[in-house]
Amino acid sequence: MNPAGVVPLADQGTWIERHPIAAYFLWAFAGTWLFLLPGVLGQNGLGLLPFTLSMPVFVILFILGDFAGPTLAAIVITKKTEGPSGLRAFFRRYAQWRVGVGWLLVAVLGYPLLYLVTASIWLGAAPWRALAAQWQLIFTLYLPGLLIFPALITWGEEPGWRGFALPRLQAAYGPVVGTVILGTLHSVWHLPAMLIPAFWGGPFTLTGLAINTFSIVVLSLIWTWIFNNAKGSILIAVLVHASGNATGSLMQKLVPSPPLEGRAYPYAFAAVCLLVLVFTRGRLSYQRLRSTT
Repeated sequence: MNPAGVVPLADQGTWIERHPIAAYFLWAFAGTWLFLLPGVLGQNGLGLLPFTLSMPVFVILFILGDFAGPTLAAIVITKKTEGPSGLRAFFRRYAQWRVGVGWLLVAVLGYPLLYLVTASIWLGAAPWRALAAQWQLIFTLYLPGLLIFPALITWGEEPGWRGFALPRLQAAYGPVVGTVILGTLHSVWHLPAMLIPAFWGGPFTLTGLAINTFSIVVLSLIWTWIFNNAKGSILIAVLVHASGNATGSLMQKLVPSPPLEGRAYPYAFAAVCLLVLVFTRGRLSYQRLRSTT
């Protein structure tokens, strides 16, 4: 006979079923880092191995690592913990576009509008005149970035970060703490890429890691608010993330010399984050999400 209160091991399920969040992050990190390891150890990174990877090869490895890490982890663990019906519901969120016109517009236009308004505080109408003079960049640079590349990288990340991990972290720790955990781990997940100076744009430093972590946490709090109002749509999470990447490239063309040497944009996001926290009373619209799913 089993001692009183002890559940037989066979009835406890697998470790993944009992610890889906921990299992997800372990897989997400291992799946991505395995693909990035050659670049980190080679002459591109730490120089421990005698070969050099070209940048196209490293980008391909990064994309493969995205899908083998966050996305594949989300799919496999969802199937393991929720069964076929749960997996079907997960995939339906890939195309969940009926979230309200306003939130679709926020996902697609929120980033460029915030960047332009922020730049205008210091530069007046110059950013808007640049956009009017180079409007074709919307179709040749912004929309391809939003829908094709680097959006492809985002499709490898967001089904895991927002699609799988965020709902579980919010349920376990609340919207703010859960998002801070997610943003911190999301930043650390980038560590191998940070060790490739040509890919990251400079050498790795602990200060750079700290700044990147703070920035991702701030953005993640805003993204959680949008995600919750978009009823957990993976599509909207992908569009918001991709819009951020695409807008950065667009603004390099429209405002080559950004105000405050580029610091104005992070300040703007910090201000938006603070406003969202205040006006949602720290709930980030999580109660609304719980009542609609």
